[in-house]
Amino acid sequence: MTYSLALPLRAGLLLLTLVGTAAALLTRQPIYWLPGLALIIGQIAELVRYLNRQNRELTDFLDSLRYHDFSTNLNAANAPASVRQARQLLNDINRTFARLTQEKEAQHLYLQNVLALVNTGILSYEETSQDVRWMNESLKRLLQIPYVKTLDGLKKRNEPLYQALTTLRPGENRVVRINGRAVLLSATAFTEAESRSRLVAFQPVEEALDENEAQAYQKILRVLTHEIMNSVAPIVSLADTLQQRLQAKNASIDDVEAGIGVMKKRSEGLLQFAQTYRNLSKLSAASFQPVGVLNLFEGVLTLLDPTFAQRGIEPDVILPDIDLTIQADPVLIEQVLINLLTNALDALRNVDQPELRLSGFRQDDGRAVMQVADNGQGIPEAMLEDIFVPFFTTKKHGSGIGLSLSRQIMHLHRGHIQVESTKGRGSLFTLTFPG
Repeated sequence: MTYSLALPLRAGLLLLTLVGTAAALLTRQPIYWLPGLALIIGQIAELVRYLNRQNRELTDFLDSLRYHDFSTNLNAANAPASVRQARQLLNDINRTFARLTQEKEAQHLYLQNVLALVNTGILSYEETSQDVRWMNESLKRLLQIPYVKTLDGLKKRNEPLYQALTTLRPGENRVVRINGRAVLLSATAFTEAESRSRLVAFQPVEEALDENEAQAYQKILRVLTHEIMNSVAPIVSLADTLQQRLQAKNASIDDVEAGIGVMKKRSEGLLQFAQTYRNLSKLSAASFQPVGVLNLFEGVLTLLDPTFAQRGIEPDVILPDIDLTIQADPVLIEQVLINLLTNALDALRNVDQPELRLSGFRQDDGRAVMQVADNGQGIPEAMLEDIFVPFFTTKKHGSGIGLSLSRQIMHLHRGHIQVESTKGRGSLFTLTFPG
């Protein structure tokens, strides 16, 4: 019998019994009304039991939720319309709690697996009781213990470590010795439910230093290799051109002397560059002097002339004031121009009518400006903010060093480098020097 019929039927039978018993009372014969009275008491007791059973069902459901048992559901299909919606909502809440609990358990398991794989030791403990809640395998290997229940277990094995852990504040770092190894401790605190926990990371200092040192060496080698190759390649090309002209006996002494002079100058510049690069952040590392912009342009154009000839490109030089000078280190600025021109040559590949312009002028505010422009492939707008980031490159075989280093050199000169580019129409790089 459904809930919607059971309650009205019990109420109707009770009403009929009350009416019948009242009629029997009029006869004043106990034999007629005593059975009716007993029947009324029994029906009331059954109605109370029935109602309590419905309340117990709801109570058991809510009690299951409290203990994270989501297997219980209320019968909503056979419930009366007045409570059917409420039961459906409670069942939806039950399913939502079940789903959230499963997701939480999955995330907790995932986090445990991740922390178990990292090389950094991780320790979690409750601040007040100092009960250890979790420690990963890396920490167990570092401490050479299988597990500890409380920090007191660590106190017996390593008193300095225990003192460091109990006095380490969130956000603070401290170095301790563990089994003869220097270890960096880093702590953070978090609150969950009614307790406050502490999370401590154990990072062996030697490993961290070795890793950072290796990365630093790799970056330096990549930078130096990139810049050296940018200069050596045109030197080799120029030397090959001179050799071919000599073999063909159509090279004048002046051509040979000019070519050798350019190669010698650039070779010396490479040596000075290698000595200066490590101190780019120090102003004293550069040799500042008045430098003629025309001399800079002639030097890099002569160096790259064989490449221009091979590609069929004739650079356009615009220099209204041939006496324009800047206060700079000529070797470093020459390196910037080589980087920009090399990038421009790459951008002009597969361009039917390649155009390359090198210009210099002085602005109204007294600052000197040099520009390298091309009508090449251009740079996507989304990448313009990233091209000066170290090791970011759009080239298939690029290293992402040249523009980053060029920006460092311009910062060293208290100037700046800017780029304007349109995809498919070309790029314009501007070097601005203080007046």
